Amino acid sequence: LWIGGGLMRFAESQGDRRPNVYSTSFVYGYRPHAWRNDRPWDWRLFAEFSGEYVGLMERAGALMPGSDASQIFGGPTVLGIYKYFAISGGAQFPIYRDMGRLYPRERVRFAINVSYFLFSHSH
Repeated sequence: LWIGGGLMRFAESQGDRRPNVYSTSFVYGYRPHAWRNDRPWDWRLFAEFSGEYVGLMERAGALMPGSDASQIFGGPTVLGIYKYFAISGGAQFPIYRDMGRLYPRERVRFAINVSYFLFSHSH
């Protein structure tokens, strides 16, 4: 189980400012019983949800109406670990949207990550 959150804040430049972005994530992981053995690869399944709120943009010091947005996405992901390497990927689909007119409507989000655990080696 994982619960996380974040804030991205931008500096002002000549009276303009990109909006703050607040993000949250909730992940539930599961490893099927058949996958719980001593094989070289360790595979896991996840149900992952992410939400974000984008605040109002500033233009010449004034807030721009309709420039805020709220979204919640959810979907399956998978993680495979082999020695010092990991690969993960998944897709998320919109569950809730309240979008301002300035943003495109996403139908799906894809992600693929490859990691190398640099400091996991025994010395």
